[in-house]
Amino acid sequence: MTEFEKLKRAHMYIAKLADGIDPLTDDALPDDTLLNNVRLARCFFYVSGVLEKVIANGGEIGGSRRTAQDFSITADELAQIRPAQDAVGITQLCALISAVRPDRKKLGYGVVTEWLAGQGFLRSEIVRDKKRRRVTSAGEQIGIFEQTRQGLNGEYLTILYNTAAQQFVIDHLPVMLAEKGLGDEAQNADE
Repeated sequence: MTEFEKLKRAHMYIAKLADGIDPLTDDALPDDTLLNNVRLARCFFYVSGVLEKVIANGGEIGGSRRTAQDFSITADELAQIRPAQDAVGITQLCALISAVRPDRKKLGYGVVTEWLAGQGFLRSEIVRDKKRRRVTSAGEQIGIFEQTRQGLNGEYLTILYNTAAQQFVIDHLPVMLAEKGLGDEAQNADE
C-alpha cells in the first residue's frame, strides 16, 4: 500500500468515526463508547477536514495545488451513483458520490450543505460560539433528519440523510455544481 493510499484510508477511518460509525464494521458506535464523546467527534471532524485538504493537495502538506473547482462529474458517472440503503452522514454521502471518480478530486461536503442551506433544507445557528447546521421542516420532508446521540459528555446531534435524501442530493448535484461554477463535464455530456 502506498503512502497516499494509507492517507486516504486514514481519512476514511477518521470520517467514519466523526459520523459515529465503526470504520471496521460500519456499525453505529455504541452511545456509551469514548469514541462517541462530543469533543472527540469534533476533533475527528477537524482531522477529517485536514486530511481531506492534504489528499486534495496530492498528499502534500502545505498550500493547495487544487481548488474546489477541480471537482467535476460526467452525466455517465452521475448515473452510476446509488444511494446507501441506510441513513448516512454528509461525509459518507460525499464519499459515496466521489467513489465513481476515485482518481480525482473528492466532493467536499460544504458544496452540498451550503446549497441545501441556500434552498432552505438546512439552517445555521450559533451554539457556544460555533456555527452549527440544523434541519428545517423542508429538509425533514426530503429525508434529512437529526439524531440525538449520547456521548460521554452528554447528548449531541448528528444530521443524517435517508435513502430519499441521498437521491435528492444526487439528482440535484449538477445544479449544486453549476451554481458553484463546477461540474462542466456533466453539463457538456448532456449536450
